[in-house]
Amino acid sequence: MSRPGAAPVPVPRLRSFVVSLLSALGLPEQHAQDTATALIDADLAGRSTHGVRLLPPYAARLRDGAIATAPRLRVLSRTGAVSVLDGGNGLGQVVAAWAVRHSVEVARELGAAVTTVRRSNHLGALGSFTRAAAEQGMVCFLVQNTRANMAPAGGRQAAVGNNPFSFAVPARGFPVVLDLSCSAVARSNIDLAAERGEPIPEGWALDPDGHPTTDPRLGLLGAVLPFAGHKGSGLAVVMGALAGALSGAAFGAAVPPLSDYSRERDLGHFLLVVDVAALGDPEELIGRVDGYVGEIGGSAPAPGVDRVRVPGEAADVRRRALLAEGIVVPAGLAAALRALADELGVPAGALD
Repeated sequence: MSRPGAAPVPVPRLRSFVVSLLSALGLPEQHAQDTATALIDADLAGRSTHGVRLLPPYAARLRDGAIATAPRLRVLSRTGAVSVLDGGNGLGQVVAAWAVRHSVEVARELGAAVTTVRRSNHLGALGSFTRAAAEQGMVCFLVQNTRANMAPAGGRQAAVGNNPFSFAVPARGFPVVLDLSCSAVARSNIDLAAERGEPIPEGWALDPDGHPTTDPRLGLLGAVLPFAGHKGSGLAVVMGALAGALSGAAFGAAVPPLSDYSRERDLGHFLLVVDVAALGDPEELIGRVDGYVGEIGGSAPAPGVDRVRVPGEAADVRRRALLAEGIVVPAGLAAALRALADELGVPAGALD
């Protein structure tokens, strides 16, 4: 989150402000803390499209009753290491943080956990949750399904979600974290381009008639495109089967758009968590991961590249820097947050 000339906001102060806003919206303390942690972590990792800028639209859905402020989080069933959870139509960050905690507990008991979740909402950056599990010595895989917003390979209309997913593997220093969606770019980047009145690159989206477009407004009305053609498309189908069909959540066109406040979105998650200690001596195994990562990082860089980085490394460097320097909140977002704070009676001095 950057704007030339703007003063960075210290992370603890911004986090406290976000928690206050969420609490004023009716979220219980733990839920407000979990959501603030996930949103700010996205900004720290350089995923500002999934960070604090989501607060105004989330607030609108919470205030309208489209998302439950105090959801009833339930374990519907558990068969050994396999759990089926109900998120009670809570914020995706709330539901995912709870589901990860549940899965880590099961994995510590049994060595691994498989968890499906239904009745959740938009989750934002999934890497925040897998990284948290990896920091507890767990290998973690998390996927969320989305509304059908992507044209599959060979198609010209939205028929599959871009279904983001993340893997995290424990390592010393920082976990190895892969966090991406199956589209060429997250749809929120097209939203951001439309807000700024900027064109989008070719290969990001199709217009409503199925033609390639560089106009973000037409792209939002049409469909995003998969990365790497049939490869991204195939991954999206599999991820949607795991997080949507097998979780018991809504999938495809049955997921209502964000603009529809009349019904639950009923998004699903699929989690796989493995305790490294169940695979052998964790110190030895994590040391092996470090050796593997070191080989990749020490390989010859391409011309113009200073060195090779592994997934999660750039985000870790940025996170450390912003924790020390603070996060710059863009002027438009700061104004929207101040307006929301004023409506809720929350002091907005943190943004000054």
